[in-house]
Amino acid sequence: MQSEFWPSSQSKEGDKSWLSGSNVLTRIMGFSFFASLLQSNSYMLDSAKLLILGTIIETGRRLCQWLIERFRFQYSITAQFNEGDPTYDWIILFLTQENLWQRSREFRVTATSSLRKWSVQPGQEAHANGHVEYVPTYEAPQLFRWKGYWVEIKRSKGPVVFTPDFGNQAAAIMYLTVYTRDMSAISAIVESARARYLETSRPNVIVHSADQPHFGPVFTWGTAKSKVRRPLSSIILPEGVIDSLLQDAREFLETEDWYLKAGIPHRRGYLLHGPPGSGKSSTIYALAGELGLEIYSLSLASGFVDDSFLQRAVAAIPKDAIFLIEDIDCAFPASREDGDEPRDNFMSAFPGMMIPGMMAGGQRRSNVTLSGLLNVLDGVGSEEGKLFFATTNFIDHLDPALLRPGRIDRKIQYKLATKQQAAALFIRFYPESYTTLQSQTDSKTQMTSTEKTSAIEKLAEVFALDIPEHEFSTAELQGYLLACKRQPEKAVEGILAWVAQERKEREERKVRESERKAKSLEARDKRDATQLQGSLARLNGMGVLTPMNQPPEGLFVGGGPPSAGGQVVGPAYASTNGAETRNQGAAEPPAVGEATEAAGASSADVSAKPLVNGTSVAPPVLPAP
Repeated sequence: MQSEFWPSSQSKEGDKSWLSGSNVLTRIMGFSFFASLLQSNSYMLDSAKLLILGTIIETGRRLCQWLIERFRFQYSITAQFNEGDPTYDWIILFLTQENLWQRSREFRVTATSSLRKWSVQPGQEAHANGHVEYVPTYEAPQLFRWKGYWVEIKRSKGPVVFTPDFGNQAAAIMYLTVYTRDMSAISAIVESARARYLETSRPNVIVHSADQPHFGPVFTWGTAKSKVRRPLSSIILPEGVIDSLLQDAREFLETEDWYLKAGIPHRRGYLLHGPPGSGKSSTIYALAGELGLEIYSLSLASGFVDDSFLQRAVAAIPKDAIFLIEDIDCAFPASREDGDEPRDNFMSAFPGMMIPGMMAGGQRRSNVTLSGLLNVLDGVGSEEGKLFFATTNFIDHLDPALLRPGRIDRKIQYKLATKQQAAALFIRFYPESYTTLQSQTDSKTQMTSTEKTSAIEKLAEVFALDIPEHEFSTAELQGYLLACKRQPEKAVEGILAWVAQERKEREERKVRESERKAKSLEARDKRDATQLQGSLARLNGMGVLTPMNQPPEGLFVGGGPPSAGGQVVGPAYASTNGAETRNQGAAEPPAVGEATEAAGASSADVSAKPLVNGTSVAPPVLPAP
């Protein structure tokens, strides 16, 4: 009997389906049920056809992808540039100057600021306006030809990193692919981009800063500002100071081979110290512009800067750059003098609460340790090929370990302005080509350039005679001259009145500061007295302090212990372990056998109070024995 699931010979001969040829295989493998099911169900048959067709297409797609990857691997080179690294800015400028932005369809529009953004100007009207910057994103892949090579660029976002203070962060990554097997093509593009970057940045000084924490694999100096280069002639210092500093820095940059042969680490440290407004920071900016170096500035007072952050930040600074720490003494504040308390703030209301990074009284303390800073300067974690500059107003507040050679190689002292500096500042403020003298206006006569220059120099001499030596900073003198920047005669006439007014204001500030310190000292004494009295009261309540059962002999006057009619000179206590304790500031007991006054000593002697920082504190009342 033939099974209904097994096709007959006639059905096999008449079956024209594509499965008829596989009946022998299905018999061998025992799949006759599925074969007959497919033959009787056209829907499943079509599905099987689509499955086989899809498998063939997917196999072909993967084969083509494999061949393309092999081709790209053999005949193209790809370079990756991470945002925050100097090479990323080189490539962005390179793409901008190659006019690839004209093919871009996406732009980020921002208001014009000092932040460097590599913007483009799409039209003459936008260029003339100058209030808006158009920054191409380069998100879409673009293909262009450069010196006979086909080059493809694409920009994408890197891995997202979450930070508690700033949320999600993601640095951009630029991929540059050159379709060639010659590695020198990539090198040629990078060197060309670097040369263009240096040429474009020459008129300005680029200042980098790290203003937020970074947790990614690549450290990012997040902010870059472009400042106009300042000429060295605009820095008014005693003769020879700026030239000596420039020559020393230039010699350091040019003698790297000598350092290597001598076995000396190739690094140089400078400390500029002196009163505020004397030109320390201006000197660094002028040197950076003259030497063509970029500045990497870091504030150690930032809450997120610690030893690890400092180490990664310094490691990310490129060669031939300036690492700057301003007001370095603020990171390691010295102990305050008596009465020099910090000003009142919200921390004074919570004396028992401490916040990480805060000192007593609410003063911020740097998370960077002195050991971490020294390790960065000349320890195993130090970097070479960089100039280190630090500024401070109080060099005595710095640890001697920070000032030794190898960490700070040169210390340059800045002082308040001299008469010579005042005269030079006056001449710089009133250049001949921009100045119109009052005498020239009144007489309505034309003065030659030589005559005008001579007249300005005479006014500068008169101006300098009225400036006391080492009393005012160049910043203060500059502030005064700014009020008379087009009237040199008026500046000379009013300088004596300005000096008198400044002296008066300084005396008033000194009086206010003395009063503030006196009030602060008084408040501190009261606070200490209150805390001591409260502590004694708490100890008494806990039973830690108890009256002595057997007071030492001679501690009482007037006939012996109180039970015998005597009086207590000063309260004496014994701790629970029997150790004798007396109130701070209590009078010393009379010697044994010393003659005393009448037995009825005055109650004022009995209730004498100890002094704490000049404030009397009443001893706690203890229970009778």
